[in-house]
Amino acid sequence: MKVDDRRGPQGLSGPGAIQPAAGTAGLSGTSAADQVSVSDTARRLAQLRAELGDVSVEGIRQEKVEGLRAVMAKGQYSADLEDVAQKLLRDVLGGLLG
Repeated sequence: MKVDDRRGPQGLSGPGAIQPAAGTAGLSGTSAADQVSVSDTARRLAQLRAELGDVSVEGIRQEKVEGLRAVMAKGQYSADLEDVAQKLLRDVLGGLLG
């Protein structure tokens, strides 16, 4: 896009003047009505936000962390070793294969 900062004697006229885009109102014209289109997904998201209120992911995650810390402090934590091994292998193989 080329920007031409030359201005005519009145500042808004002449060959280098900035003109309104086609279909928009000029300085002396009336403005067209603005229109907004909202997708069904956006409507659903707004509805869910209204139903759930202000739920933060950080707060939920913090609750999980605190729960795990309490279980570990009591010595009652036991990981599913097969699940841990599968996820470790998936991570390693994923890193090797790109």
